[in-house]
Amino acid sequence: MLTIWSNYLVNMKKITESERKIIDAAKKIFERYGYTGARMQMIADEAAISKASLHYYFRSKEKLFDHIFHETMEEFMPLISTWEETDDDWQFKLRTFILNFFQFLHKKSMLFILREINRDPSLMTDRKNEVTKKKNRFIAYFDRLIEEGKVKEIDVRLIYIFMHSLCAFPILNSTLFKMNTQMNDEEYASFLEKYPHLVADFIIQTIHLKNN
Repeated sequence: MLTIWSNYLVNMKKITESERKIIDAAKKIFERYGYTGARMQMIADEAAISKASLHYYFRSKEKLFDHIFHETMEEFMPLISTWEETDDDWQFKLRTFILNFFQFLHKKSMLFILREINRDPSLMTDRKNEVTKKKNRFIAYFDRLIEEGKVKEIDVRLIYIFMHSLCAFPILNSTLFKMNTQMNDEEYASFLEKYPHLVADFIIQTIHLKNN
């Protein structure tokens, strides 16, 4: 079992150019073969270094996955701050989050990490207690808006799952969607530029009160 929520962030040091090259290679291999199917030799070949050199920087596949997981979570944290109390309108917050979250999923390692967590829930074991102690910030924010009569009364958990699913699915299933809609890579990329704005419009229309 991977102990991914250790004291990693406390002890994290500056990444060298060689380490960055290895990490980028590992991401490609993990995304292509999954954690179970990936091999250190594959990562070494992708990084164009010897296996001995790879082990010098990262002793195991587990440590490499550990690093990528924590690095991705570190980059994701600023998105969560969207739901902190500010003077920004809720619709602006929602649009901003959806656009940033979609771009994050599109460019970062989040999707392959989500696949691995789904495959092996024990990856989140060390995080479980912390997650269950605090109410999800998105849910807490919109529950408060409902109490204040600013949005429709709705199970916010549905909106939370709905929003994340809409953002992730076109990226996870890009090959299938391109085939079924007869779009080439360029056309699909152009479509995805408009897509998060349409998602935001749809969710806002779903929970918006007509008199607000």
